[in-house]
Amino acid sequence: MPDATAAAEAGATRQERIDFLKQAMAFNEGNVRAYDSKAQISLAAFVLSGNPLMMAINGACGSSARQVLVIALVVFVATILTYLWVLWPVGRPQEALTEGVGAKNLFYINPLGAEAAPYSERLKGLALEPELTAETLKLAFIRSVKARRFKKALIATVAAYLILVAAFFAVGRCVF
Repeated sequence: MPDATAAAEAGATRQERIDFLKQAMAFNEGNVRAYDSKAQISLAAFVLSGNPLMMAINGACGSSARQVLVIALVVFVATILTYLWVLWPVGRPQEALTEGVGAKNLFYINPLGAEAAPYSERLKGLALEPELTAETLKLAFIRSVKARRFKKALIATVAAYLILVAAFFAVGRCVF
């Protein structure tokens, strides 16, 4: 068995580094898509859970249901907006994120301002590793933003149900 420390000291080859960056990009892209899918599913489940809750409020609260329904509506809209915030596109990462990498931002381009000739000229001086490194860093930034937003949406969901329970018993003085 060859000595592992000797292989580690030699470092990765250029092709190994490029393969690593491609895999890291695929991993980050998959995570971003997963957060979007989870948010869509959670949003649908949350919205569908509203109907039985509203039926329970109407049935148990009688004449005082209006106050509880107003609270429920505000809480539901706020929670729905947190899930939509997860799905909302992430703004451009800060330039400092890829500063010093040497990327020319050739990977994802703005199609409205792109012209074939200048883009083709920029491609002639392409250095693959810096471009892939910059895109990996940008995707990791997007992944972390989506993760933070999704966690906040989950916390908002728990808070929404707790507020609805409190409103059900405190404001509406509802009983079964």
